[in-house]
Amino acid sequence: MSRAEARLKPAKAAKVGQTIASLDVGTSKITCLIGRFDPTSKAGFSFLGGGRQQTRGFNGGSITDMEALERSVRLAVEDAERQAGERIESVVVGVTGTRVACEFVGAIIDVGGREVTPKDLKKLHSQAMGKVDPKQSEILSAHPVLYKLDEQDGIRDPSGMIGNKLSVLLSVVTAPKSLVRNIVECVGRAHLHVERLIPAAIASGAGTLIDDEIENGAICIDMGAGVTAACAFINGAPAWLGLVPAGGAKVTSDLAQGIGTTFAAAERMKTVHGNADSKSPGMAERIEVAKLADDGRLNGFRMTRGELAEIIEPRIEETFEFAAKLIAECGIRKIMPRRTVLTGGASLLPGVRDTAARVLNQPVRLGKPLETDILGESHANPVFSTAAGLLSYDFRGFTDVSRAGSTSDTGATSGKTGFLNKIFRWLSENF
Repeated sequence: MSRAEARLKPAKAAKVGQTIASLDVGTSKITCLIGRFDPTSKAGFSFLGGGRQQTRGFNGGSITDMEALERSVRLAVEDAERQAGERIESVVVGVTGTRVACEFVGAIIDVGGREVTPKDLKKLHSQAMGKVDPKQSEILSAHPVLYKLDEQDGIRDPSGMIGNKLSVLLSVVTAPKSLVRNIVECVGRAHLHVERLIPAAIASGAGTLIDDEIENGAICIDMGAGVTAACAFINGAPAWLGLVPAGGAKVTSDLAQGIGTTFAAAERMKTVHGNADSKSPGMAERIEVAKLADDGRLNGFRMTRGELAEIIEPRIEETFEFAAKLIAECGIRKIMPRRTVLTGGASLLPGVRDTAARVLNQPVRLGKPLETDILGESHANPVFSTAAGLLSYDFRGFTDVSRAGSTSDTGATSGKTGFLNKIFRWLSENF
């Protein structure tokens, strides 16, 4: 067993009053929230404190400097501990990046015309999970999207039903073993154990979507600095995720290149004067921005808000066009939801919602952590959506069968494609 694997503690059910903590490692910031498990709260926890630090050594889902990332993690945790007045020993960590992937696997068993039992479901899930190759990837989560029992389809939970052939379609999220081990190692160097690794995209949805959206279907798009993650919830479960290798940092880079200024100055322009919709009111207003002169110093320069928006808008449009393409090419596109919730730091840019609604051609709302009254004003914003979702993930009660069947069965891989084709054909015919 490697040192990193030793630091990954098996997840245990939290006890009432127990201190719980989450750690969201993003491209631009690291956030840490600390709370106490409280099943009487609508969020499942009472909030104690939080911390936020700029990320160093992590870019787009890849660790570029272990020591720098360790310092960033340590500082964020120390900030949270100071505010909470509590020391923590373990955290739930969100994993993101372009190498986090989602795939669908299916299985079918014969229940012999009797009642479906928990043992049948365990066998079914294990058979499906046996088709995931564990050699190169770490399984982060596996959620049943839907079940079918004989001719009855669209079943959410077949327990207690009577039939012959029971099948399932699982949504499995994986990440490279090297990435997972290095994240666990980095957090371990900050003297913390990792209780669980959860896909950050799913955590964002758990922290942002209301119950009706999770039950009846919605897509949560988390606009980070380096990655934009989309996660679909169907029938009360995380059903699919896709990642776009672009985010708020790309917009800042476009401004720095287009205007001829520093990255820091461009970030301030975006935050203070930026708009993703060049047709919004007030675009004729002239503003002062910083531009690099011949001597390499920043000098004042005047331009209209509309000229600034014309640089920002194409990048935001491109991001949502990529997201729309991922959704259109998804294996369960026939049953994908038709409403979207935006969250993440980049979603705070004015005009983003209107641009998203136009490109995606569906209703869009801006989302922030549901626990706004619990988190308080300083932490109740989209920047903390993922960290809040990590805290309330288990309380949400999603069915996760990722520990069922860790090795492949003989002949399982060869049958995967054929069975999935049947599942997709069934989806096409019925939806």
